[in-house]
Formats: sequence, C-alpha cells, structure tokens
Amino acid sequence: MTRLRVAVNLLWCVPGVVGGTERYAVDLLNALRGRDDLALTLFATPEFTGRYPEFARHCITAPLPAGRHVVRRVAVEHSWLALRLRSGDFDVVHHLGGLVPTAPVPAVVTIHDLQYLVYPRNFSILKRAYLRAAQGRAVRRARVVCTVSEFTGRHVRAAFPAAGRVVVIPPLLLPPPEPTDADREAVDALLRNVGTFILYPAAFYPHKNHRVLIEAFARFAHRRAVQLVFTGAAGAGAWGSARSTESEIRALAARHRLNDQVKFFGHLPRPHLVELYRRAAVLAFPSRFEGFGLPVLEAMAHGVPVAAARAAALPELVGDAGLLVDPDDILGWADALERLLDDDAERCRCADAGRRRAAEFAAPRSVDRQVAVYREVAERR
Repeated sequence: MTRLRVAVNLLWCVPGVVGGTERYAVDLLNALRGRDDLALTLFATPEFTGRYPEFARHCITAPLPAGRHVVRRVAVEHSWLALRLRSGDFDVVHHLGGLVPTAPVPAVVTIHDLQYLVYPRNFSILKRAYLRAAQGRAVRRARVVCTVSEFTGRHVRAAFPAAGRVVVIPPLLLPPPEPTDADREAVDALLRNVGTFILYPAAFYPHKNHRVLIEAFARFAHRRAVQLVFTGAAGAGAWGSARSTESEIRALAARHRLNDQVKFFGHLPRPHLVELYRRAAVLAFPSRFEGFGLPVLEAMAHGVPVAAARAAALPELVGDAGLLVDPDDILGWADALERLLDDDAERCRCADAGRRRAAEFAAPRSVDRQVAVYREVAERR
C-alpha cells in the first residue's frame, strides 16, 4: 500500500492551555506515528516540541514565541505554514484545532464542539465573531469534517449546511500512563486528610456547573464521611472568554461550611489523575456542555461508577453504563451520588457496564477510521 504523506497543523496547540483538545491530538498522534503506511510531518510550536519530545523527529517548529499569541499564530498559519504545505508535496493536511486557515493541500479538519453557539456568554463578542467566520470557512474548505461525537456532528451539520462529508471519530482510549512511586507519593500527600471521595476533574468554567455539584453535595455532606475533590485549571480564557469560576465555587463551599470536605487540587499531571481515578468512589460530571467528555470515558475504563449530566454528548457516551441526571436538578444529583455511594449492587453494575462501554472505544477503531479518511481525501485529490 502506498505510504501517505500526512501533514498535521498543531500551531494552535499550546500545552497546558487548550484543554481536552490537546489530549485528543497527542493520543491520536501517538497511535499514528507507529504506522508503516503513514509519513507524518507535524507543524508545531516550540512549546509543543519541548513538551512532547517523542514527536521531535516528526516536527517542523514554527517561528512563534511562547504563549498563546492568537493573532500572530493566525498570521503564521496563513503565511509560513501555507508556504511549507505548498512546498512539501503532502497528500493531505489535518487541521486538528477546528479551523482551516489555508488550503493549499487537500484538508481534513476536526471540530470538537461548537460551544460558542450554545453558550455565547462564555465568549467575547470578538471571539464569537471570529469563530463563526473561521469555522464557516473551515467546513467549506475541508474535504472531510471529523467530529468527536454524533452530537457534535449533528451540531456541525445544523450550524453549517455547506459542510460536506462529516465523519465521527471519537477520542482514542489508550492505556493510561502508569504512575511512578513519586506520582503515588504526590497523590498520597494530596489525599492525606481525604477518605472516601467523589471526583470531578474539570476546569473552572461556568458551563462545567460546579455550583450545582456543591449545592447537591451540601444536601448530604454534613451527615457522612465523604469529600468532594475538584481537579482542573482555574479556567481563565483568552480573547475575553469566560472568566474562571473557581473563586465563586470556593466561596459557595465556605457558605455551606464545607471547607474541610471540598478539596481543590488544581491542574494535575496525567499520572496523578490516573491515580485519583483508581482511588475515587464516584465520578461526578455535571457539565452542561461537552463535545465528548473524555474524563467520563477514562473513569469508566478504571471501573469508577459515573453520574453524568443528561446534556450534550454525555448521554451518547455514557448510555446505560452510569446514572444520568438533569444538569440543574440539585436534588437529583444528591440522590444519584448517595445512591452510588451506598448501593453496592448499583456501584458494581455501573462499574462493570462502564468498563464494557469504555472497551468500545479501543484505539485501533478510531485510528483506522482516521487513516481511512486520509486515504479517501488523498484519492480524491
């Protein structure tokens, strides 16, 4: 079989800043780089190359400074990247960040979600206008639009009727990194005064709905030995997007006298999060909007019983492998969490069903779908 020459645009990917899209990209590239039928070239920032040295031999580093310089990055994509693509003799270019800045080579684009259309208040007027215009161009320029869920696929088709072929390629479920002794010791230190705990790993943005989880937890926390653990970055966005809500959530926990039972661990390295999955009693995921919901998939793979919001892509992901609750139903959340804490039969059912559901996202399926898209686009060149 002919070896495909695939370019990947990673100039948007600032490690530690762009959230779940970084994980999606890195996991996909880790799976693709070992294939004999592909020749990968990654166009990346110096920060990406430094953070992921395993990709160094595939990378061409862009002339970009450190940090999230959006305007400069867009300019580099339209000039430096376009020139490199034209001179590189590539069969296809994959824009993993949701936008297609230039199209001198047949393009594939991955769109993770269209949150700015559903929760516009989370974005500045400038950013909303830019995303609407840029993603409209992206779906027109791309030969194939990839989405991470059927939910996002339907949303793309409705918002952009001009979109051509839309293909769902969910995130890959790769074996997690094994925590080292140092990782386990670090988590031991975090959990020194923590016993049974409910875990919610999410950055502090308004749509992540931490407030409802605090209100639900307050309904039963004072009468039982259980704690609530939050992990995730403060969530302050670029371009005037939604401010972090962490300070508001801390204040709400204090008003409910939950300071000793609600823990804020911040952004953690992935091996630390893996160790937390292994120790958590329950994963709560009340987010109002997710294009997919990767932490839910990871928790199910670890056998953690899941309670998730009946919203956006989460019902599609969870199915009957967990409990689904209306995102604003405080009493419903309290009931679901106590049920998973107390009902051993339900805990076992959700844990077993979650493992089976997670197994459906085995990496080879998504990788094969992605490579098939590359071949389809290259053959139509």
